[in-house]
Amino acid sequence: MKEKNNKNKSIFLKAAAALLVCAVLLWLAGSYVESPLTDRAVVLGLGIDYDGEYTVTAEVVAPGGGEEGGGSGQSKVLTGKGETLPLAIHDIYGTTGKNPSLGQTGIVLLGQGMKDVNLSHALGFFVFSDAFKDGVTLAWCDGDAKEVFSTATPVDSMVSFGLQTIIQKSGKKTGVSANFMQNFIEDMTEPSGASYVTNVRFIKEEGENGGQNGQRKEEGSYDCSAVSVFKNGSFVATLDDDQSRGFAMVFDEGAFDNFAVKGAETLLGGKDTVSVGIASKKVEKTYKMENGAPAVTYDVKVRLGRIKTDVSGNVVDFLPKTDDMIDDYIKNNVKEQISALIDAAVSASVSLDCDFMRVADGMYKALGGEWTEYMKSHPDYLSEAAVYTKLTIEN
Repeated sequence: MKEKNNKNKSIFLKAAAALLVCAVLLWLAGSYVESPLTDRAVVLGLGIDYDGEYTVTAEVVAPGGGEEGGGSGQSKVLTGKGETLPLAIHDIYGTTGKNPSLGQTGIVLLGQGMKDVNLSHALGFFVFSDAFKDGVTLAWCDGDAKEVFSTATPVDSMVSFGLQTIIQKSGKKTGVSANFMQNFIEDMTEPSGASYVTNVRFIKEEGENGGQNGQRKEEGSYDCSAVSVFKNGSFVATLDDDQSRGFAMVFDEGAFDNFAVKGAETLLGGKDTVSVGIASKKVEKTYKMENGAPAVTYDVKVRLGRIKTDVSGNVVDFLPKTDDMIDDYIKNNVKEQISALIDAAVSASVSLDCDFMRVADGMYKALGGEWTEYMKSHPDYLSEAAVYTKLTIEN
């Protein structure tokens, strides 16, 4: 009798579990709002400008395209306006009937008007949106972001793909310092309160150039070599070329850089200007208190190689295979150049009173609460800090 009761109990529990699973599945099915693909505009990239209200420019791919020959693979540019970013994005839906789908967005480009906006607040919409992925490139541009999305390069008609190729896919090889939106916001919460993004500058191509399918687009190239720096969510400045390279030298270990060395021995004999590049790089940063003030040491170790190829990647015909020929003259010259780049970045950090070199972050990790108390009584700690650079050119 007891065995029969246990069997009935087991059947009852299995039936209850099955009903529970069915109930959960029905609840999940009813929790999603049906949104046919043809009602969506897949957003590849966003441009954000501000002049008292937000203007959001979205480069999209909309299945079905529309009447202007916009089939699959053809991008369109849609615009929305609003007092807040959510309202500006919703305006795109209200004026086009297409629901902006942000899940595939790869880049957000901020225009110069965003100088008047605290980004730690404005970008919260994206950071906390369930429909927005974490790995989105954040960049800054000279002029209006809307204007950048009306341009193209000779090899990329879609601005979003072109910028991502330059900044992310090829960035390490070309020395471009990139940052993701999630990291940008997180950096604001660190003791330094500073962060950076890639600066995008469109360079118009000389001469007449028209767009595809009758749509006229200005063609040119995108210079992404500089970085723009921010303090507590507000724009501070765009660093010049040397300052940007010095920053990347210390904080972007994977970033490539190259140097022209005048008066060096050439591969074929004689002396001329030769090109060398960084084959590998390792940076160690040390933080401590010295004579009552912060002291930072950048220990930079690099290995150099001759750049022996032209822009198409073809080696010089019949040139015998040789060693890299990095002699002491080249090593010392490159040491001087690297030291000057790092000094330029450090000096800019002090003059701008923007700790984008993250002295406070490193000191806090080394000293904890002791550094927190020091910062309270020394708000000008950047000008008090001693920065040392140790350079080693490895064989």
